[in-house]
Amino acid sequence: MDKLRCHGCGRELESGALKYVIEIKSFADFDGYLEEYEGDIEEGINMLLDAMENMDVKKLEEDISKDIVLILCKKCRDNFMNDPLQTGTTFLQGEDIKHMLH
Repeated sequence: MDKLRCHGCGRELESGALKYVIEIKSFADFDGYLEEYEGDIEEGINMLLDAMENMDVKKLEEDISKDIVLILCKKCRDNFMNDPLQTGTTFLQGEDIKHMLH
């Protein structure tokens, strides 16, 4: 059996050790606005559906929604939660972010 390691620093996490599960869900957002389409809308929809038939289903699904799970030690969890994108800037949390989404 593979040893469980922190996805951040790679440190081995022994059985019973403190560890954290980080679940990240990414999904396409719809803001209620559709770009104007010049031409016959039904024809445009049919063209889009035809193009989708030739696309890889897994790639198409990942373009819409993708989830990842990380296992982190406490130090890496704290670093991640303080600056998840490692940009050195703060980000909106909780109620502050709600006005940014649909």
